[in-house]
This record gives sequence, structure tokens and C-alpha cells, in this order.
Amino acid sequence: MGCPACGEPIGPADRWCEVCGASLSAALPATAHAGARWSSPDASPPADIGPTGGRMDGPRRSAVGGTACPACGALTSGDDSWCGRCQRAWAPPRHHHEVVDGPVAAVTDQGKRHWRNEDAVGVQWVEGHPGGFALVVCDGISVSQDPHVVAQVAVNSALRVLSGAVAATGDLGVAMAEASAAAQRAAAAVPHDPTLDVGPGACTLVAAVVRGAWAAFASVGDSRAYWVDAHGAVQIGQDDSVAAELMASGHLTAAQAMERPQAHALTKWLGVDAGDDAPNVTVVELPGPGIVVLASDGLWKYAPTPEDMARLIGPVGVETTIDLARRLASFANASGGADNITVAVGAHGINQSEGR
Repeated sequence: MGCPACGEPIGPADRWCEVCGASLSAALPATAHAGARWSSPDASPPADIGPTGGRMDGPRRSAVGGTACPACGALTSGDDSWCGRCQRAWAPPRHHHEVVDGPVAAVTDQGKRHWRNEDAVGVQWVEGHPGGFALVVCDGISVSQDPHVVAQVAVNSALRVLSGAVAATGDLGVAMAEASAAAQRAAAAVPHDPTLDVGPGACTLVAAVVRGAWAAFASVGDSRAYWVDAHGAVQIGQDDSVAAELMASGHLTAAQAMERPQAHALTKWLGVDAGDDAPNVTVVELPGPGIVVLASDGLWKYAPTPEDMARLIGPVGVETTIDLARRLASFANASGGADNITVAVGAHGINQSEGR
């Protein structure tokens, strides 16, 4: 048999085309309840959350330009995670994607072993006095439904809140908590099929927002945030994983914890089946010139300690943020590329000549 949308060979038990994402059955998957799990002043879902949806593994490029929704063929800008006509969930293909906005940049790459890139990243530079930037990285959890879609909507929702916080004058810690809550609502709202063996979609999150000399960080899962300057690298926060809990107990070293069974199993994530515990938010005054680096585990597992990361990055300010992001992604691929790779870099107090 062939997919009615793209002709890809399919089996009699297949419910979705793995190439174009088209539904192979008349019934749509059940829609996940999008209740607000974490407290936030705004409990309503973000504007980019559609009321219905199905499992969409990615859009197709239209022969006449633009991106075609894989379900109904409607042309879109390629920036949204929901089709404006049929309201199906999808995510743009991002085998390798780069973005630069002023002194911030990011690279996300499929890596060498995964069949698609389930990471998502968003960066934004905000002009002003003092101005600043926001960075968000989400790593879709492969053993879940549509992790690439969940990661993208979570990034979109968190980045919207954080970029607004840079332009405003409010508390960055409060804004980070609100951004994390918005990402959770968005992730929980992505439709899923409860009859499948794999659970509903889920992702990790790490985010940073900088305004003037102040910064706020938050993470859920095992993507990491670093502050890197002339004195080295510091990891902000800790992983939500079994290994991190074992190390926090004080009975095991990092090397011993990593050798334990299920060491990399997550204890927190975003999604409809996530717990109610909000992430820890860290607010700091930046000590001087340096860079903020966010990394999914596809990168940091090849440089697992802050000292390793500092050696890998080298002196800060000698290369542009996009050149650094490219080099870090290339390093992860050269080291094996066993997972999707995403890195976002923001420069603070360092003159950058990049364009927007």
C-alpha cells in the first residue's frame, strides 16, 4: 500500500505516514487536555495553540514557494507550529538550522544517528536601554509522541514571554517562571493518541533571559545553561535526572553516578503527563563580560563538566556567537553525533559585529 498523500509505502497496521505525517485513518487522535499545571498569572493557553490536531511529522515545501501543511496543503510562512486553516500540529523540518539576531545566535543539527531533529531553539535580541536577549532550547523526548512538535511550541511560547520581559521593566525571575509555565501549557496542549504504546509528547527546557547586568535562568530536564567568562564556565542549575539525584546525595561521584542503570532517566519534563513541580529559577547579576551558552545533551555529553565546556569554548569574545555555535555543533558531530545537537549563545558586554 502507499500513503494517499505522498505515495510512501506503508504497512496495514500503520496509522501515520512517517514521511509526510498524513493520517492513514479516518479518526483523528484524541486531543490532550490543556489545563494549566503550573501556577501563572495567565492560565489561558498561548495564542499559537490550536483547538484540534493530529500527528504531523513535518510539512512539505510547496512547488510555488512557502511551506505546505502536510495535512491540507495550505501555504504557511513556515514559522508557526499550527496550520491556520485545518489547525493541525506540525513543525518545520530542521535537519540543520541556524539563526542570528544581533549578538545572539543558535545552531540546531540532527546529528548522525537520529532520523529527524527533535530539538528546537529560539533566540531574540531586544534593542533598548539597557536592552538584552532571550534564549530557549527544548529537546524533544524521543520516546513520546511528536516530540519535535512539542519542543517547537514550547520554545515559541517561552520565547514570547521572555522577549517581552526584556523590553519591559519587571522582575526577570517572575518572567522566567511565567515563561516556563507558558511552555508547559503549550507542551501539554499538543494532541496525542492515548491508544498508542508510546506516551504523549514531552520535551526538556532550558532558558535564559538577560537585561542589562541581570540574568535569569531555568531548566526542566537535562538540557544545560552555562555562564562562561575569562575565569571559566559555571553550570547554572542542575540536571533533573537520576544521575543528578545520586550525585546530590553525596554518596557517589559524577563518574559513579553516570555508571548506574537509568542514570540518564529524567525526573522532570514538559508535557501533559509532567508533574506539578515548577522548575527552579536562578537570578544572578552577571559579573562582567562573558557569554551565556545553552546546550542540549547532544552537545554537553561530549563535554560533561564545566571545565570540559570551558576548554572546548576557549577564550570568550574571539569569535562571533554564530561561529562559536557552529564550532560546538561540529564538535558534537565529530565526537559521534549520537543525539540531536542544539546550542544557543548570547554575548554580554562583548562587542559583536554580527547582523540581525
